[in-house]
Amino acid sequence: MDALNKLTEYFREFPGIGPRQARRFAYFLLTKSPSFADELARLVVEIKKSMRVCDSCFRFYAGKSGTVCNICSNTERNHSELMIVARDVDLETIEKSGTYNGMYFVLGGTVPILEKSPETRVRSRELLKRVDGKTDKNHLKEIILSLSATPEGEHTEEIIRALLKPIAEKNSIKITVLGRGLSTGAELEYSDADTIKNALKNRA
Repeated sequence: MDALNKLTEYFREFPGIGPRQARRFAYFLLTKSPSFADELARLVVEIKKSMRVCDSCFRFYAGKSGTVCNICSNTERNHSELMIVARDVDLETIEKSGTYNGMYFVLGGTVPILEKSPETRVRSRELLKRVDGKTDKNHLKEIILSLSATPEGEHTEEIIRALLKPIAEKNSIKITVLGRGLSTGAELEYSDADTIKNALKNRA
């Protein structure tokens, strides 16, 4: 396989990128200067070296020291609320809306409807450990399931709710979902601030 085809295959690994778009990306790079390609390659290497995974919420963050991100270490945030999102981009969307001041947990994806081993597709063990630890230390009162209103998102929501139900009932923790400010089929990543605000306000 030559370099062009191999690069195309790599672009196809990106979420939401089909074979035609991947091919366009590869040809686009051919039109750019060598310095553009060099800088792109440098940034890819740098981001892998400079970004860390938070030990608490599992989001990526830039940092050279410490084990938790600036959100999890912020004592001014509401530690009694824990919002569960699928991916980092969903967390960023919520943060940009400016309507939520609690804590987060990033699942790392969603569970396909026909998946036989859902626990392998998301951070289920880490989530249980996080929730169990917060019930004693920080008096967790509410868990907000903030997943996209898509078939996979709703399926993941059902799995996570069932996973957390025993510990939530034992510790009187309320489990809520975003209200239907989000329309069916909507990706959380692409929702605007007003939609997020209404979804949070009308969660149930």
